[in-house]
Amino acid sequence: MSSTLFRGATVVDGSGGDPFQADLTVVDGRIDRIAPSIGAFGELVIDARGLVLAPGFIDIHSHSDMTLFSHPALESKAYQGVTLEVVGNCGLGAFPVASGREGELADFLKLHEFILPRNGVTWSDLEGYAARINDQGLGIHVAPLVGHGALRIATMGMDDRPPTLQERERMIRLLETALLQGAWGMSTGLIYPPGNYAATDELIDLARTLAEHGALYASHIRSESEGLFPALNEAITIGRESGARVEVSHLKALGQSNRGKGRELLKLLAAARESGVDIAADQYPYEASATTLTAVVPAWAHAGGVAALLGRLRDPRLQGKLLEEIDREIANREGPEGIMVGPCRSEQNRRFSGESLATIAAAWECTPAGGVIRLLSEEEGVVSALFFSMGEEDVTAILSDPGVAVGSDGHGLHAGLSAGDSTHPRSYGTFPRILGKYVRQEQLLPLAVAVRKMTAIPAGRLGMTHRGMVRPGYAADLVLFDPATIGDRADYADPHRYSQGVIHLLVAGEWVIREGALTGERPGRLLRKGFDHAP
Repeated sequence: MSSTLFRGATVVDGSGGDPFQADLTVVDGRIDRIAPSIGAFGELVIDARGLVLAPGFIDIHSHSDMTLFSHPALESKAYQGVTLEVVGNCGLGAFPVASGREGELADFLKLHEFILPRNGVTWSDLEGYAARINDQGLGIHVAPLVGHGALRIATMGMDDRPPTLQERERMIRLLETALLQGAWGMSTGLIYPPGNYAATDELIDLARTLAEHGALYASHIRSESEGLFPALNEAITIGRESGARVEVSHLKALGQSNRGKGRELLKLLAAARESGVDIAADQYPYEASATTLTAVVPAWAHAGGVAALLGRLRDPRLQGKLLEEIDREIANREGPEGIMVGPCRSEQNRRFSGESLATIAAAWECTPAGGVIRLLSEEEGVVSALFFSMGEEDVTAILSDPGVAVGSDGHGLHAGLSAGDSTHPRSYGTFPRILGKYVRQEQLLPLAVAVRKMTAIPAGRLGMTHRGMVRPGYAADLVLFDPATIGDRADYADPHRYSQGVIHLLVAGEWVIREGALTGERPGRLLRKGFDHAP
């Protein structure tokens, strides 16, 4: 039996209630007792006076599906106090994988800068993916969603058309299989092909299956800029018609035309809940978003997959139409000056990593849209970008809502191994940024409310039990942090910097961080709905 006593901690238990001082014991991976004072106990006693003890943070929206193979300790998340993160978001899932379509799924994931493991995709379903992950071990837990994009590719490739009746039934069967194997729900990425080829009725059908299994429908909605409100209404409609629990991913008001509309989004969600729709949202606390640069390329150009996309980008007969539509989308995102290109892998373009699209276009003496076409053509379609197109007033308005969960939309990374690559600081700083900047410095949120947004709320949205709260019998996934120093250190110029202030981190009762340093232990595993419970 392993046992630890934490003395004199300030407990913020995830409920949103006031902090209180207490001793806490952990026995064999579970929280055992919480009391004002506990006598001599256990193998190890930790002086936790001056530290906040909270449930380990749950990152409800992450993209570590493939980085966990190269960075299995998920260091950038552990240093934020994260003990569990949800993968398979934005429709970008690692399963199912249909025989003969492995290459299409691989190309789809690579387009979104997912770096596949060295020996590629060697699984066909969640069962195989889980076995592969659990064999290697993880620093923290992960919980998978089914990616709608992967479902569509497994069924009908990258075709821009509605599924036939048989194809729709096959998607439902594949979804049911994944849910029975333990997926926590399904995600959509309706801004990306092939997700944006799906009509609402297709999504309602799939969401009905989720409702039958008590699983989550998480959606990167169809637009976060010009079509923002219709897109949010579509998510509400899907929830109302299917009965599924809906999570709007990384809620934001993107673009100048939406500036100041963050509170309107929250009111629309509140009205939907009052009408009986179970819908909520999550958010990361930054003014810049990040995604593939192909997001500014029209959906029709993506039909058929990456090779077809590159063919269209290089087709002189399509240049006029492409330039016009790409320019329009760049304008929706507030112009080329606010688009920062990520890592460029080719030797000739490496100098442009971290530069704005405006700078690249000027160097090439072309329009911004022309710069997009040339860069994607030369980089074989694999280019990420930061889009500085949100206002702080909307970020804080959404963040201040006590019912909006926290999700990084980032990856679990190793700072040393990833250094030099342009990336979004959210992978390193999301949770401590809220606790340092918005709780301690700006006092936008009480500490207890912020912790609840990071713990009990995401656990509840996922349908998890015995996680997300400090309660006897719950999993000993715990973070102890210094409230005076907790904060993010990563920024856009230097994103690969671990956050500070996390002193101890336990996953399943085992030390992942102790006295501020990683231990090298990998007690994390892939958690499956209906299979995995608190240890």
